[in-house]
Amino acid sequence: MMADQTIQKINRLLFYAILIFIVTVFFFPFMWVAFTAFQDAVNAGAVPPDLLAPPTLDNFRQVFEEGGFISCMINSTIVVALTLTANLIVSLPAAYVIARNRQNWMMFLILFMQMAPWITLLLPWYIIFKKLGLYDTYIGLVLSNLTFMIPFTIWLMLGFFEDVPVEVEEAAWLDGCSHLGTFVRIVVPLVKGGIITITTLGFMFCWNIFLFPLVLSGYGTKTLPVFVYGFMDDNQLDFGPLAAASLLTMLPVIIFVLINQKYFRQGIAFGGGK
Repeated sequence: MMADQTIQKINRLLFYAILIFIVTVFFFPFMWVAFTAFQDAVNAGAVPPDLLAPPTLDNFRQVFEEGGFISCMINSTIVVALTLTANLIVSLPAAYVIARNRQNWMMFLILFMQMAPWITLLLPWYIIFKKLGLYDTYIGLVLSNLTFMIPFTIWLMLGFFEDVPVEVEEAAWLDGCSHLGTFVRIVVPLVKGGIITITTLGFMFCWNIFLFPLVLSGYGTKTLPVFVYGFMDDNQLDFGPLAAASLLTMLPVIIFVLINQKYFRQGIAFGGGK
């Protein structure tokens, strides 16, 4: 009996030790960025960092004085809002139809679309947008984001729609509700957890994506990740302002995830179970 208890305590200690190690590995870069953001130019690039150095807000002041941060934040907000709205309008009905009709070939096609490396689409997108006048426009950035958001959303939402009993929809039809009304009033509320999950993941994806805006946007639609990249000069790397801009860029994502964390956890757990 004592041996079993000892083994259980050792296993518990090993579990927490591994858990702390994993959390530290993933959380350490964020802590380094947050610490560097409040250091002056001398201490920002110091290795190892001076933990006793007095904090300063000069880096944040330089970020705002650099110009363009507010406009880039507005651009990112507009692109993310338009992308998430268009994505839900297109993807939810598509995922519902595929789930109800059991179109396996369509599921394979969606999965195949997810396998394509993003960089392979940059040149075609650039040429097409230049020809159509969509370069450096919100529409162009939204379309490029939807290229990956729509297949991902459909693939994730299939499990949620398949879990909705068909009998619920049939009861609504018998009561005189149309197919569209049943979908909007009955089915969509039942998959609210999945919608919040995909919206949270989509927000993180669209807010932080760097490659598409770097190539497909100009000065008028430059987003925050491209703005942060501007502090990485070939001749000089400003660690302090770079860390401050990175921290400011991460804050909306952190706040958004914290607000939706309840349904986000439920959605991820459901997706893992499926």
